[in-house]
Amino acid sequence: MFLFSEQLSQAGKAVYEAQLASTQALFRAACHSSASLLALQVDTARTSLAAASAASQQLWSAPHPENVLQLARTQSQLAIERIGAYSRQAKEVAQQTQDQLSSVTKSEFAASRQKIGELFQAVQKTPLPLVIPFNNFLKSPFASAEEGYDKNKTPRHGDE
Repeated sequence: MFLFSEQLSQAGKAVYEAQLASTQALFRAACHSSASLLALQVDTARTSLAAASAASQQLWSAPHPENVLQLARTQSQLAIERIGAYSRQAKEVAQQTQDQLSSVTKSEFAASRQKIGELFQAVQKTPLPLVIPFNNFLKSPFASAEEGYDKNKTPRHGDE
């Protein structure tokens, strides 16, 4: 009995630790992605402010209305190019994030699967007289929840 409970406890703890490690790895990847996106946003904001400042200086110093129109066209073109550059950089960050999350998920899923397999092996090795009370113990909290659900379930039209 003690060997079974010790093995089951160790296997359960290993599964829990694997799940915790998976969650931590995914959280780290998400934080890294957020930091990259935030750095891109800050850089874009700085660039936009500098460009707006330079454009306003040029527009105020233009001697003729024709020059103002030419400068406005030039600044519009530069703004469109900055938007394109930002979208390419944002796409790159999104792709890196997807690759990173995919690799983390694959590796952590494999580790979790191994630990769950070890838990199943520990349960399969237990003698049947020990499994039945344990199984009944696990069924009891869920049985009352199912009964409560069945009582609160309203019959649909035609299910009578």
